[in-house]
Amino acid sequence: MNIAERLSDARKEKNIRGAVVAVGTFDGVHIGHQSLISRAVSLSREEGVSCALFTFQNHPLSVLAPDRVPSALSTREERRRIFEALGVQFAIETRFTKELAALPAEDFLARLAENLAPRTIVVGDNFSFGAGGRGTPALLAAWGKELGFRVEDVPLLSYAGDVVSSTRIRALLAAGDVRLAGELLGRCFAVSGGVVHGDERGRTLGFPTANLLPPAGEACPANGAYAVRVERENGTTHIGVANVGSNPTFGGVERRIEAHLLDFSGDLYGERITVRFVERLRGEKKFPSAEALVGQIREDEKKARMIFAQ
Repeated sequence: MNIAERLSDARKEKNIRGAVVAVGTFDGVHIGHQSLISRAVSLSREEGVSCALFTFQNHPLSVLAPDRVPSALSTREERRRIFEALGVQFAIETRFTKELAALPAEDFLARLAENLAPRTIVVGDNFSFGAGGRGTPALLAAWGKELGFRVEDVPLLSYAGDVVSSTRIRALLAAGDVRLAGELLGRCFAVSGGVVHGDERGRTLGFPTANLLPPAGEACPANGAYAVRVERENGTTHIGVANVGSNPTFGGVERRIEAHLLDFSGDLYGERITVRFVERLRGEKKFPSAEALVGQIREDEKKARMIFAQ
């Protein structure tokens, strides 16, 4: 039984009481989040108890400031897979609501303690909880002594000269730096979706593409061309070149991801694929002719092959 199947019954499990519990939003499950969760898993194994995770189904800003909700860096399914790969046995995903946002920090903690009876709670240095964000790791530790659990706060992780954060990763994606964004995520940033019909101009030019529309509410790299890996439903993976943008050479269309799989022929329409962005090749350009575009695509393909050959 995998973590997703256990999820709905997590609160009913006797093994979850007395567990080490990692608490946080974990919206990107980046290497900082992974470090915190791995610490919780390590503690649970040392103490011979289960490791559980408490998080939210939706980003808190969807309630606190709906006009500032950040784009999602991962899907719920992808987060669950990462949680399980890290060794988490139980995950509790609670919907963040106005009622929860208004709950005083003491009451929030009392409910958490009553439902889970944690042995240890693991949080990040910047963790806050309760109405107005009044709850801090220091207050959590003080209350933990009264309620019978220990608290460990994990320092924020730095990488390449700055703190790892979901905000930083979104900024890198907006700038097209998918390589560094991937390093901070601990995996290549990915977009998944069903292949839709486009104008089939790529096929006419000799470079057929699998077209995806960027899912609403999810992050997407800046417009441009990228070296990518494309994962199919049948388990195969192909290298390729993907263009993100509106195809300005031919008058522009709605923003889409057009992935050309190298050394592949076949029909992917209707299939769900995952495009993993490895490195940016160039920014979006408007070319004077179809011939000029074809020449650039050949150069993009050559660069992509060199990247994957390395």
